[in-house]
Amino acid sequence: PLFSFFLGDVFQNLFGQSLPNSMYFAENEHTLYTNGRVSEGLYNEETLRDFQIWFSQPNYWQTLKDNYQNKIDLPATMVVEGDTFFNVGVRFKGQTSYSQTQNSDKKSFNITMDYAVPGQDLDGYSTLNLNNCFEDASFMREVSYLHQIRRHVPAARANYVRLFINGVSWGIYPNVQQLNGDYLKEWFF
Repeated sequence: PLFSFFLGDVFQNLFGQSLPNSMYFAENEHTLYTNGRVSEGLYNEETLRDFQIWFSQPNYWQTLKDNYQNKIDLPATMVVEGDTFFNVGVRFKGQTSYSQTQNSDKKSFNITMDYAVPGQDLDGYSTLNLNNCFEDASFMREVSYLHQIRRHVPAARANYVRLFINGVSWGIYPNVQQLNGDYLKEWFF
């Protein structure tokens, strides 16, 4: 503990910052660990949250398709566990997961929480990725893989959510962390 305290102090004084969230010192050991902790908050793997997206536009689906190529967000209201977020930006995402789904309407979504409301986030995250599990009938590949690999190397966090669009269930989606500045702060100095 004294060594851990000292080394943590050295990091803070030498680099002017604390350890990233994904690094920690083990109790009663002189070992610095990278990850291995249970994900909490938005990416808690033990929680299945309901994400409700409400579009006011009657032709929202066609508009999402039309906006796909230029990556233009469509404003919507999002409700998560009783919390309402107004004016989030929603768009389709992906390359093969979008174009290769043929007749399926199960598309991947990118949700920008602070699209029109600066600083708006969901549990500290401003960008959400709901993936459609393209060519993964088990719906387990992404979440399972990321769970395992995070024990060894920096990797995104992920869990499952139930998606509802305008009150209609679209089923289960992997909610995969955006690789952006928030991700970098969790893993690196």
